[in-house]
Amino acid sequence: MTLLDSLPPRPLDEGEVTALNRSDAVELAIAVDEDGPTDAVLLATDAWVKALLLGDDGWTVVETVSLDDADRYEALRTCEETAREARERGESA
Repeated sequence: MTLLDSLPPRPLDEGEVTALNRSDAVELAIAVDEDGPTDAVLLATDAWVKALLLGDDGWTVVETVSLDDADRYEALRTCEETAREARERGESA
């Protein structure tokens, strides 16, 4: 089972994002939305940052940035922008 498969098929609440931060699978999990449940999450390890977006078919990765190519801050910013743009294009539920 992958991390994506373990996510519920709905927006994540603050407690669920916090639980992701405590998991061994990632070093950092950040909700894109500040208030309420979020349908966009950024996940980071020491090797990459990924933007996840909830769509009709569940959670999908809409961006991956290797930390070989960028520093973590820049990778997080890029992934956040991609998640917001994908949402605006209607790629989420």
